[in-house]
Amino acid sequence: MNPVASTTDSLADLVAGRREDILRRWSARLEPAPPGMSEELQERLQGMIKLVDALVLVLRQGAVETWAQGAVWSHAREIGLRRFRSGARVETLVQEYGLLREILMEVLDTSQRPLRTDELSILWRALDRSLTEAVAHYVQEHEQALRSRELRLQEILDHAPAAIYAKDALGRYLFINHPFETISGHERALVLGRSDFELFPQETAERFRHNDRRVLAARAPLVFDEEVLQSDGPHLYHTMKFPLPSVAEGEPWALCGVSTDITATRTLRQERDEAREQLQRVLTQLPVVLWAFDTQGVFTLFEGEGVTSTAVPAQVMRGRSVFEVFRDRRDVLEVILRALAGERLSTELYLMGVWFEVRLLPVFDPGGRVVSVSGVSLDITERRRAEQELRTSETRYRLATQATRDIIWDWDLVTDEIHWSDMAPRLLRMDMSRGPPVMDMEWWTASLHPDERERVTRELQQALDSPEGHWQAEYRLKRGDGTWAFVEDRGRVVKDLQGRPVRMVGAMQDVTGRHEAEAEAKRRAEFEQLLIGIVGHDLRNPISAITMAATTLAKREDADPRDQKAVARILSSAERAHRMLRDVLDFTQARLGGGIPMAPRDVDLLDLVRQVVDEVQQAHPDRRLEVDGRGGARLWCDPDRLAQVITNLVNNALAYGDAFCPVRVRLRGQPGTVTLAVKNQGHPIPQDLMPHLFEPLKRAEAREGSRAHGLGLGLFIVKHIVDAHGGRLRVRSNLQDGTTFLVQLPRQPPPRG
Repeated sequence: MNPVASTTDSLADLVAGRREDILRRWSARLEPAPPGMSEELQERLQGMIKLVDALVLVLRQGAVETWAQGAVWSHAREIGLRRFRSGARVETLVQEYGLLREILMEVLDTSQRPLRTDELSILWRALDRSLTEAVAHYVQEHEQALRSRELRLQEILDHAPAAIYAKDALGRYLFINHPFETISGHERALVLGRSDFELFPQETAERFRHNDRRVLAARAPLVFDEEVLQSDGPHLYHTMKFPLPSVAEGEPWALCGVSTDITATRTLRQERDEAREQLQRVLTQLPVVLWAFDTQGVFTLFEGEGVTSTAVPAQVMRGRSVFEVFRDRRDVLEVILRALAGERLSTELYLMGVWFEVRLLPVFDPGGRVVSVSGVSLDITERRRAEQELRTSETRYRLATQATRDIIWDWDLVTDEIHWSDMAPRLLRMDMSRGPPVMDMEWWTASLHPDERERVTRELQQALDSPEGHWQAEYRLKRGDGTWAFVEDRGRVVKDLQGRPVRMVGAMQDVTGRHEAEAEAKRRAEFEQLLIGIVGHDLRNPISAITMAATTLAKREDADPRDQKAVARILSSAERAHRMLRDVLDFTQARLGGGIPMAPRDVDLLDLVRQVVDEVQQAHPDRRLEVDGRGGARLWCDPDRLAQVITNLVNNALAYGDAFCPVRVRLRGQPGTVTLAVKNQGHPIPQDLMPHLFEPLKRAEAREGSRAHGLGLGLFIVKHIVDAHGGRLRVRSNLQDGTTFLVQLPRQPPPRG
């Protein structure tokens, strides 16, 4: 460039001479006027100084056609770039140029110098051309930034696990991410601007369109399960669609959708529900932060549901430097620098009071240089808390295994290793002098008793092969000192997703003491049965002989009255001995023989009650007995056993009741049951005896002047007879109402197992 000479009175000399005045006036009129001489004002002034100098140079050159070819206007493009990076609006840039034009006109008006028209034309054309260059470069930089942000967002969404897309109100696709290309089977360029009817089969497209209309009509998010036929067969997608209302009218003009492939889990209802719940949580609850920063570390994106958990507004973070925000966190700065160096990484960080799983993805230009870093942060505070609780639970488990006397074991079926609880060696009396003993599967199998080894191992294998995977066995296990322990072992099989057993967990309990006690009890019970059988057989015959002889003597007509009285006492004593023997045999049968035997048939219980009460009345002529029956009383029962029940209850009422008050026997028939009630007045049953009333050998003190006969087995036998009939026995006793025994019997007792 060769500047041309000019006269001292030229416009170029005038502008150059008044440059300081022009810049002073320009800076004074800036709106708003910046306080002091800040760095921003200094930068703007430097730009204007270069612009004025360039205008002077142009006035001296005078060749308008070559202005844009040289370096004269490079500073104009620099002004546009700097205004964009500082965040200024393009209107501000135009305002600055307009303000310079006004000040130049004022300076020229007050100069009192003759001005040539061609020079003024060159000045204004140069100023306009400079403004054009600055604005053009501003707009170019702005569009490039927008494209960069769109590319970042597109890349982030392309890495999402779900297909994300947007359609207009007519169903034409406006946006899709990479997973949606897989669904449609078309590349992005072939999908955008087309509808479902151009991409999918008719039936699928109609279903998509129907769901879209529902969303637009509801103006609210809706969730669907949508099936799409792809090259490898039908796929099921869990989809959430939501409308996008326009800014002006609020009417939905488009809708967005997020679709997740749940094909692999649709055969399992539980897994399908979990996938749906997980997707819903990701879309509506999962606190995720999407972010990006440039090579200077300045946040250009900071959005997502997870922003709320940080308590930091998104607009506050955008535009800030990560190096400023985390200047006190060396661990965070190290991760940022590694990402800026081109490393993709994932880590866990505690940021702004929240634990995040942070994934950083460097973005490269075509030359392989990092131009920005994008990423996603997932709030994992709850997961960290769960992990802490898991560690606490493991501690509790170790303490529990130390506190219990059970031996806990964990068998890894893949490696064939068994982990035993710490108590196992001590309870099994293992030799610990040479360190922890070897307690593997080979040791366990060898320690089984030879007589039981085949059975136990076979049952264990059957449990491993069974669908349920439950195992329980009792066997003898050889202790470390050579003695045998009876153990009760139980376990549960854990299977993988393919149903293959991979682990078995169980508990072993030493029941040697219980086993020995049961064996001793069995020997004692067998001895008692033998003894009772001998006693019952050997006593029944002499009692029967005494009864027969006494009956014969009682029938003699020439017997002395005193002899008859003695014979009556013999008969009474023999009968009482017979009842006691019968009670003892019934007691033995109930305790040892599995229950009192029954011979049921159809019986009118009212007739049976009257017959039994008449017999008792003959034995107690001085007492008053009353019978009252209402409703049908026929039922299926053993009359002999129920006669025992009635006899015992009435005799108890006589023995423990007031001698001057009657004993009332009441019978009531209901649709499905018959209720028998035996009531007497007198002292109530002691409260401390009530819980033990139906236990054997328990008996209250009889009333004064009476005798309680028997061994205390009557009520015990009564309860067993009532239970054998499927009935229910209750008792009420107080001073005001006396004592009442209630027997409720079903008309058709349940079959006995």
